[in-house]
Amino acid sequence: MKDTKRKLLEWLYITIGVAIAAAPFSFLLDPINLVIGGVSGLGTILKELLQIDTAIIILIINIILLVLGLILLGKEFFVKTVYGSITFPLFIGLFSAIYKALEITPIIDKTIVTIFGSIMMGFGLGLVMRYGGTTGGTEIPQKILLKYFHIPYSVSLYIFDGFVVIFGVIVFKDFSLILYGAIFIYLSGFAVDSVVFSGFNKRAVYIISDNSEKIKNRIIAEIGRGVTQINVVGGYSNIQRQKLVCILSSFEFYRLKKIISECDPDAFYYVVRASEVSGEGFTYER
Repeated sequence: MKDTKRKLLEWLYITIGVAIAAAPFSFLLDPINLVIGGVSGLGTILKELLQIDTAIIILIINIILLVLGLILLGKEFFVKTVYGSITFPLFIGLFSAIYKALEITPIIDKTIVTIFGSIMMGFGLGLVMRYGGTTGGTEIPQKILLKYFHIPYSVSLYIFDGFVVIFGVIVFKDFSLILYGAIFIYLSGFAVDSVVFSGFNKRAVYIISDNSEKIKNRIIAEIGRGVTQINVVGGYSNIQRQKLVCILSSFEFYRLKKIISECDPDAFYYVVRASEVSGEGFTYER
């Protein structure tokens, strides 16, 4: 009963987070064609080209990506991703309908829209990530690139968002979109990190588990981060175990929490702030 209540609360927070993330897009960004990368930004561009509602475009793109993810990443990933991928465009459609019904005057000042939009969307996405959810979108091709080409999330994120923003500059003939897009990505990332970690976006995670080998293999295969193994002995039990050490970003941390809970619900782990990180996977790629 207690576990069911916890699961229901998780889904409730994920739904609230998706709604919060969708609201600034419908009320602030989309009305003035401010392209901020990702599937949302692509939806704004295609709305202009095809004259089709943005929510429908995002829903179609997410469904295509879900099918691609099902084929290339498997059923488990599909099940975990489908909820956010469908509800996000549905909330966008709902809020856009409210926006039109109320005949709200759009806020033309792109600076204000960028600042408030990025913080609100980042907060919503952070809430979704904190409780193990996802809004789908470019996360699907990012995971495909990681699995088949070993391209880290940090690199593929800039590739996809950069492509969408440049596409927006070409369509709308507005070079300032690059600058606003860069500010939006930075501020939304900071907001996400504030919700997930309440601080700096790199953390060192220390894990002690009876299933450390399974956890290690899944970290390497699913997150693409390196893991250090250390032999440790319990001070009270005198039992020798393997302690895993992994450095990762806020975007990747919620994935690690899910892996730990699935492999060993009784695992002991703690997280500390990494004030500076340098080396492979962070300041350079192999």
